[in-house]
Amino acid sequence: MRIRTLFLCLAFVAVGLSSCERPDDGPRFLTPEEIERYKHQHTIKIEKYVEYRQGDCPVILTVPHGGTVVESFLTLRNTSNCPDPDFATDLDYNTRELVDEIDKAFFARTGHHPYMVISLIKRNHVDFNRQKSYAVPAGDTNIVIIYDAYHAYIAKAREEVSQTYGHGLLLDIHGQSHSEQIDLGYLLPVSRLNLSDETLDGGTYAASSSIAHLTRTNKEGLSFSKMLRGEKSFGAFLYRNGLECVPRPGNLSPGSTPYFYGGYTTRQYGSYGGGVVDAIQCEFRYSYRDTQSERLRCAAAVAKSIDEFTQVVW
Repeated sequence: MRIRTLFLCLAFVAVGLSSCERPDDGPRFLTPEEIERYKHQHTIKIEKYVEYRQGDCPVILTVPHGGTVVESFLTLRNTSNCPDPDFATDLDYNTRELVDEIDKAFFARTGHHPYMVISLIKRNHVDFNRQKSYAVPAGDTNIVIIYDAYHAYIAKAREEVSQTYGHGLLLDIHGQSHSEQIDLGYLLPVSRLNLSDETLDGGTYAASSSIAHLTRTNKEGLSFSKMLRGEKSFGAFLYRNGLECVPRPGNLSPGSTPYFYGGYTTRQYGSYGGGVVDAIQCEFRYSYRDTQSERLRCAAAVAKSIDEFTQVVW
């Protein structure tokens, strides 16, 4: 089994980290004495709340809403201290477990591990898929440090991938229960997915998506609509490997079905606005995450789809 390294020494994170010791392989629960000391010193042991795994290929997996750690000394989010118009604290059930299996399946298939940034802390304290003013309860400096560490890890991974490979793919892993498919979010709301391929290709829609770089540079010269929902799109590979999703060939738009089209992580770290790393928000339906047997099947299909898709576009 691969040693999962959790880095404490983030020079660009911050303020408040008291040491650069190497943590244990897994998150260590703090003693009551440590909790009191950290509370008064405004320092946090990041490895308890955020897990970072170093990758060796241009794929990044992020999991912002799968954490379950709750602390009595950390503030709980509410609509007053986090004035988010889309306020939520729902747990994306078993997304951490699913991404573990994706990692294993991808390594078994390719011999490589993706970069991974995983939330261990519950969304009741912090929402990593929001801008800071919506993500962190006002006034809690400890949670600010945790939030900054999570995003510093993604920025670190994105920078390494960009510099080493010149391209990359980030999948932001979530869970949803509103439909029996995987929502693939490219920062395009339903109103845009309802447009024809000709309209999508003729406008500035590619530039406002999270796969702008891939649309310009994919080695087969595929148009934006083809990258989004054509026969060689990521959704097409998922579907051929046994996973229902939207958009894809034959299922171009969710229509009137609820749909998540991408959030802060997809916008911040995809190629909308520049850069060579593209991003897709992946909202997995409940049944794909529920049981171990389904997680294994789903993970194998996702790993195969990532491999097949990236071979086509890079």
